[in-house]
Amino acid sequence: MRTIRIFLASSSELDIEKEQLELFISRKNKDYTKKRIFLELSTWKDFVSAMTEEHSQEKYNQYIRSCDIAVFLFHTKLGRYTKSEFDTAHKAFLSNPRKSRKPHIYTFFKNDGDESPEITAFRNYIDQWEHFYDTYDSNEDLVLKLNRQLDKLELIGLIKTDFIDVPKIIHYAVYFFLLPLLVLVGSMTAFYYYQPVDMTVMMKEVRFIPGYPFREGQLILTYGNKSETLQVEKEAIFKQIPSRFKNESLKLTFTSPGYETIDTLIKAGHFIELHIKRDNSLAIIFGTFRDDNMDPISDVLITVKDLQTKTDKNGRFRIEIPPNKQEPEQNLTASKKGYKFLSTRSTPSQINSWDLILHR
Repeated sequence: MRTIRIFLASSSELDIEKEQLELFISRKNKDYTKKRIFLELSTWKDFVSAMTEEHSQEKYNQYIRSCDIAVFLFHTKLGRYTKSEFDTAHKAFLSNPRKSRKPHIYTFFKNDGDESPEITAFRNYIDQWEHFYDTYDSNEDLVLKLNRQLDKLELIGLIKTDFIDVPKIIHYAVYFFLLPLLVLVGSMTAFYYYQPVDMTVMMKEVRFIPGYPFREGQLILTYGNKSETLQVEKEAIFKQIPSRFKNESLKLTFTSPGYETIDTLIKAGHFIELHIKRDNSLAIIFGTFRDDNMDPISDVLITVKDLQTKTDKNGRFRIEIPPNKQEPEQNLTASKKGYKFLSTRSTPSQINSWDLILHR
């Protein structure tokens, strides 16, 4: 809505004229509202009633300079500040660029044979500025002439429609964009928070034995009072996890022979990569060598791949196998002068001892 500010000044003897102009502006606004134009009429009394004691005449003059139209009415008296107000409006008009000069000043003198000297002097004063003033015979005549001036201002584009109807734009934005967007966002949010979720757990081996990849393990997912167990080779999918657990920590447990056990807390998501690695169960072979009389044999040469060691005085031995040489079964050979050569295969273990007999 484009607002056109109109300032109306007159002496108290023309209060009736001011009331008539206020009614006229009110009726005019009914038509202008359709064009998104509003005439804001302010009089000296309205302005003063809105002012506090600390406001000076200069504050009042600033208001005059900000108006689009200034209307001055005269009859037999010249108001105390009328000449100053006219000068303020006139100077503001001259100081603005020619294409946007304001306020537009309209001066009306009421026709009366008994014109006071101060009014005559004021006519002569504004004549020197080549300011065209008008006269009126009645209230109806005043309203008619001011209406013509407003029509001329509208015709030349100084009073023009506000092409951007901000309230209407806001109305359409709210009802045809914002509200549907809020509904959509709300629906998506509700769908997200109340829709059960599936979660995929992908296995990734980070410490592996060449030629001996991960084959199978077990995953246990615990949430609330419920636990789900799945066998896993490459990946496992836990389905239909209730939505209320989406933002809670879920317990995931992984177990598999030859691998380190994993107990971890996770957030329910669509995809989780679980890093698994082998334990040291295939890294050690240990045991003892005895003879036919079950006496320990020392200095027995033991070979596993290219790794070698000898038994101690108690017949004990221990071989540590690096990751690149580990296998689920290893071939062990043993030899000592005076004893038969021995070759055997078995599974490495950190728990089970290889207790062997070397025959003479």
